[in-house]
Amino acid sequence: MLGPWIGLLLLAAGQGSELERQAYRAYQARDWARAARYYQAFHAAGAGSASSYDQLGVALTNLGEWGRAEAALQKAIALDAGHRWAYNHLGWVHRQQGRLERAVELFERQISISPRDPYAYRNLAGTLAALDRLEEAEKAAEDHEQRGYERGAVYIDIACALNAGQRPEQALRFLRRAEAVGVERGLLAQESGHYFLACGDFRQAEREYRKLREYAPYEPGVALRLAMLYWKTGNLEKSAETLAGVLTVTEDGQVRIRTSAGAWKAVSLAELRRGPAAAAAAVGDLPVDLAAAALLIRVDGYRRRHAESPSPARLAKLRSAAAELLARDSSPQVQGSLGAWVGGALLEAGRLPEAIQELERAYAAYPQRRLAAYLLGSALDRSGRLDQALPHYVRSLKPVAGTAIDCGCEEPDLAAREKTARSAYARLRGEESGFNAYRDSIQMSRGHVP
Repeated sequence: MLGPWIGLLLLAAGQGSELERQAYRAYQARDWARAARYYQAFHAAGAGSASSYDQLGVALTNLGEWGRAEAALQKAIALDAGHRWAYNHLGWVHRQQGRLERAVELFERQISISPRDPYAYRNLAGTLAALDRLEEAEKAAEDHEQRGYERGAVYIDIACALNAGQRPEQALRFLRRAEAVGVERGLLAQESGHYFLACGDFRQAEREYRKLREYAPYEPGVALRLAMLYWKTGNLEKSAETLAGVLTVTEDGQVRIRTSAGAWKAVSLAELRRGPAAAAAAVGDLPVDLAAAALLIRVDGYRRRHAESPSPARLAKLRSAAAELLARDSSPQVQGSLGAWVGGALLEAGRLPEAIQELERAYAAYPQRRLAAYLLGSALDRSGRLDQALPHYVRSLKPVAGTAIDCGCEEPDLAAREKTARSAYARLRGEESGFNAYRDSIQMSRGHVP
């Protein structure tokens, strides 16, 4: 059987126009990997125009292949020095690679060729904001508003650049301006979510991303952003639940990714592990590790199946899958959440020494994970170490910070955990009357309080 590239080259040799049509169809469908393959084969046969090289550059940009994208766009300009979109797309490549001054030059060159193009002003405004040239950015934004039909979108772009530069106070000013001129509500919710992330207010960020999901329920990028917010904050239950709407993983490692309301793309987990190209081909440049996301879906599936019907074999699969995910992401949040899952399963299986070891690691990595503290207390309690268990029971009652996401998925719930903590205090001290003062002392202390 001929390999895909040989087949494409033969097609290019005899049916160049058909190959170009196939490339353009893939381009319109946003199937970037397929579009890039067809355009490259088309060019390899000696054909090509400024437009075909420009579209190849766009496809490669969406695949994150910056060097090849830059070469294709420069070729487009060499073929047609007046090709306005090639300057815009090349400017975007330079901007994404941090070459902001060069990006400004290219956006300005597009404007000189075609002063009516609103997107040139929009990209220019965002880049100038990233350079902290806000007066010039505002002027470019005004020019955009006079020419564009997407009211306020340019102010969203400026806010995005300022959020990325950790300047949320300045970003807020442009978010308010966007809202005042009637920006599309999805854009406002998305960038407001980014704003709250930059401020460290995860609860408000969650609110905005959930709002955006209501506006665009079939847009996979929205679900992926929300799932990554949950991931970052250690709420792996919510992250897995959100990811399940856009990812499925089979036992043999085949991953299906929803790319639109009615379309899915299949890729192997092995391909996703090898590098970012396979993920970029499916979801573009979204900041998401699809391999880690697929591994989380797998771990969560083992966790649920073990909870429904515990067995040593299912527990072994859960531990192995959790270790595999930790090898890819060992952040404190992931360590704390996975440790609580595995430690809780070991606890239910009666394997107390292993459970204590796992839960101690989980709590040390991420003390904000209240369930890890409770499960550690329970494991110590069952081991006859009530004096060590009690502080952990109480730590599991610590209120969630106002800017943190309240998981709402911890079992047992807060009321049941408090009942257990009060009972443990009474068993250890012989009375319950001093529990409230003891709880306050524990929650104010970082260390052990006897």
